[in-house]
Amino acid sequence: MQRCPECGSELQVKHKGHNSFLACSAFPACEYTQGLRDQADIEPEGLGVDCPECGRELQLKSGRYGLFVGCSGYPGCDFVAEPDQNSSQQPTVACPECQRESRDGKLIQKTTRTGRSFYACDKYPQCEFSVNLPPIQATCPLCQYPLLLRKKQHGVERHVCARKSCDYKSDAL
Repeated sequence: MQRCPECGSELQVKHKGHNSFLACSAFPACEYTQGLRDQADIEPEGLGVDCPECGRELQLKSGRYGLFVGCSGYPGCDFVAEPDQNSSQQPTVACPECQRESRDGKLIQKTTRTGRSFYACDKYPQCEFSVNLPPIQATCPLCQYPLLLRKKQHGVERHVCARKSCDYKSDAL
């Protein structure tokens, strides 16, 4: 387990987009970060952080979609660190397709392998609903579809209907 050289707290693996790094667990009091190598093909490199599932060391590895953090005990332990999903930053928006079919799916932010964000249902593969713009839990005044999207174009932000056949656009916000 690695310690922060500035305050002595434990270092944790954090993710932002496709970038992984070590950060002090005492954040925001201590803002220490340590970058991880940005090479495409590397040998697995120990990070000095324990795997939460089996206790072995986590490693920085190179995979099909770039760098990722995984357990050194693979294949016995298949833990892979997921990008941070901070629920206080992401509003909870119900999936409109799941609502229609009486399921409780929520739209969550995901990232493509090229680094672009999109929003998809957390009940995948049962529900394959996804949108490219940030969703808003509101009903379209024209077609009554239960989801609007936040669209920014030419410096103006508007809400638009998520249904492709509807051409609702709000006034500039």
